[in-house]
Amino acid sequence: MRLKIHGHLAVACIILLLIAGAANALTVGERTKHFDIIYGAGLQPSDGKRLEQTLENGYGEINGYYGTLPDRVKVLIVGKETMDEVGSHVEAFSAWNKKSSAIVLREETLEQDKQPMLDVVVKHELSHLGINNILCNKDPKQFAWMEEGLCMVLSKEPLSDSKVSKYIGKQGFLSTPEIAAAVKNDNYNITKDGYLQSWSLIHYMVHTFGAQRVIDILRCPDNNFSEAFKLNTGKDFGSFYRQWEDHVTELATEAPRQVIPVFGHMSFGKAMIDLKV
Repeated sequence: MRLKIHGHLAVACIILLLIAGAANALTVGERTKHFDIIYGAGLQPSDGKRLEQTLENGYGEINGYYGTLPDRVKVLIVGKETMDEVGSHVEAFSAWNKKSSAIVLREETLEQDKQPMLDVVVKHELSHLGINNILCNKDPKQFAWMEEGLCMVLSKEPLSDSKVSKYIGKQGFLSTPEIAAAVKNDNYNITKDGYLQSWSLIHYMVHTFGAQRVIDILRCPDNNFSEAFKLNTGKDFGSFYRQWEDHVTELATEAPRQVIPVFGHMSFGKAMIDLKV
């Protein structure tokens, strides 16, 4: 996860520290087809079947897009104090390498009334685990900007295209390298801008070409993004980017209208809440 923690190694270290800190109190929950569920810091399994079903449903849906999810994933449930050490706004985060994959979830996210949030968070983190299997073979300078937006779209983040467009209209457009840089920034407001612009551009790409075509761009053997985009869509990315700018500008300047309320959170690479967009 890459909000304030840069790189998979740093996140993996945090997961190891969380596990180590709870080592004397770990409770092994269920072992499902794809997940080993572990409860830390004296937490006891609660409503395990609902969590297991959410995890497996999310696995089936996300792996249907990528086909690259690891066979087994460790899921560590931690309490508020433990997760707050990572960030009070963090709902979840994940780590991946070629030998091991893990997701860390905040205990409160498992509460019955937070099921919609849990669904989104699980799919978002699983999407990271699937996409990292692809990104490890790509030039990050060319393709890294896609990651957060694609994870957010595939996990069905409950965002309003109109509201996000108005936000971007106030902030100004970022190029794809600028989006990637913003996502990794330590300043929350800059990072938020990067995530939302990544979501908006990927959302527009998926609306135009379909999710699988966008994933095909990521999978393309050509390591130049613009070439991969053209090979898979038949279009020039510069022209498409300007179409996206027009789309965002149109939504940002249209008259206010009633919209369906959306959740007050986003689940990022580190799942986040309360972006107030």
